[in-house]
Amino acid sequence: MKKNYFLAVLFAFSMISANAQFAMDDMESYGGGNAPILDAQWGSWDGTAGTAMLSSGTYAQSGALSGWVDGSGIDPLLLLGDKIFGSWGLKFASYIPAGSTGYWNMQGQEAPGVQWVVGNVTFVDNVGTIDYSSSDPLDYTVFAYPSDQWFETIINFDFNSGAGASTWTVWVDGVEVVAAGTPYADAAGTYAQALGGVNIYSAAATNSMYFDDVEYINDFYPGPLGVADLDAVGFSAYPNPVKNVLNLQANEEISTAVVYNVLGQEVYNANINALNATIDMASFASGAYFVKVNVGGTEGVVKVLK
Repeated sequence: MKKNYFLAVLFAFSMISANAQFAMDDMESYGGGNAPILDAQWGSWDGTAGTAMLSSGTYAQSGALSGWVDGSGIDPLLLLGDKIFGSWGLKFASYIPAGSTGYWNMQGQEAPGVQWVVGNVTFVDNVGTIDYSSSDPLDYTVFAYPSDQWFETIINFDFNSGAGASTWTVWVDGVEVVAAGTPYADAAGTYAQALGGVNIYSAAATNSMYFDDVEYINDFYPGPLGVADLDAVGFSAYPNPVKNVLNLQANEEISTAVVYNVLGQEVYNANINALNATIDMASFASGAYFVKVNVGGTEGVVKVLK
């Protein structure tokens, strides 16, 4: 069932004490041997026979085991409790071997397939895509991810104004790919009914995506190191989207600037050693780029569209 969910929590209780943190699932309690995970550590994984995630010892970020979604058509769900109010943060590590693909989507209800919130989130050849159920690629969010190594995904969900005005923020591998305040809705403007869960469907025969160290908290996670720090030194990159020239500015000296495309290929590298600089992007192809800068000893990455 393509329109399902997977990730989740809900310890042994139901609704929440303020800022309560639910236990991390380090995937070590499921036995390995590529056996289906039919009993969840928190009662959060929907371990229905024939759809459950597999317990694997092939890769692990911590310990010896991780959860694995292969290409056999399994459809595991992580349940997030049908939350309709509050601040919620989800964090997990993923590993996708080179030549393999990955997939997950968010669900607006714990009941599978009731509401598919922001469309497909796909991982192919180091390029991730969030399509927002839109038929127009110009609406998609495109980002880079590394193959053959673990990378972290952090998602903050803001339901403090209720489900009909909810927003989300997403970081992948230390880079903000969905900005704070982005509506938690599809391209048609349909908001999530609730924070239902995450579905990790094996969407293709090439699917091979591993998960480890899953956390879910009743609070927001801080952004990865470097994102908030760049704000603190007054760094800005503008205009964004950029047509020809990207301007860099900071309150402290910008030492270096390196630009990568979504394949992780370096397309620009310069020593700046000044408070202001420009990057000529007129010849760059349209798409997303990641600008890595060092400002007064602080490193960070910003996403720029062209």
